[in-house]
Amino acid sequence: MGARIVDADRAAAYLRGPFERAMADAGRARIGPAPDDLLARHPDVRVREAAVETWRARMVNEHRSSAVFAGLVPQMIEASTGFDLQHAALRAAHDEIAHAALCADVVRAFGGTPVAHAEPALTPVPRHGELAPAERLLRNLLFVGCLSETVAVGLLTEEHALASDAWVRAVLEVILADEVAHAKLGWQFVGAVAPTLDDEARARTSAYLRVAFAYLVEKELPLLPVSPALDDADVRAREAAGLCSGHDARRIFFDTLTRVVVPSLDALGFEATRAWETRTMAPDRV
Repeated sequence: MGARIVDADRAAAYLRGPFERAMADAGRARIGPAPDDLLARHPDVRVREAAVETWRARMVNEHRSSAVFAGLVPQMIEASTGFDLQHAALRAAHDEIAHAALCADVVRAFGGTPVAHAEPALTPVPRHGELAPAERLLRNLLFVGCLSETVAVGLLTEEHALASDAWVRAVLEVILADEVAHAKLGWQFVGAVAPTLDDEARARTSAYLRVAFAYLVEKELPLLPVSPALDDADVRAREAAGLCSGHDARRIFFDTLTRVVVPSLDALGFEATRAWETRTMAPDRV
């Protein structure tokens, strides 16, 4: 099976108008097109190439995330959740497509082409078929919202704070605001359900966290490669384009998990600290 193509310029003519209106609703109109002098403001070709590579990878990741949120909706329906939660998940899926389009805009602005090759098949949202629908949904919203999206918020917050290019900063601001809402979706659901769990369900969820933490580390760290040492001018030039160094990104990744996620899950009654310390990719009847 060949690679899947992510092509931000491939669009049906009859849908282009509705799509552009949807993107405007998602904040794209407020950001506006890239300034004509953007490339002049980033004269280092190495920075431009790094920006194209990084933002193209973000385009793929954001596009992939839309399938995750859309894939949660059937589980929400099976768990008899309210329409509000289902709508929020679909809105998050829409947000992620909008983010992919914004990332594509940045790729173009730095002189690249917003086309990428990705894995041929997406990993489906886990079924956890041995569980009741509500507990199955709890696990997946916990992973997506409380772990993955919360880490994304930490990373984006740092990039937004460091970005000195006003247009890049505006793009990051829109994406960050949406990711905060996506993380809240998970935390609010888990916070509401956690007090209703019996001891066995709570223990199962705590055991699941051992695998969830290990999977997140294995999945995310390759996306945060440690680059060679750079001088201060190079670091500032990359930060201006929304590029956080791999070393700093990894620090934020682990700090967010150990200082925000783990204590918050402990407070909800899960054994998150122990799960983090004993994380493993080999589940024991989880």
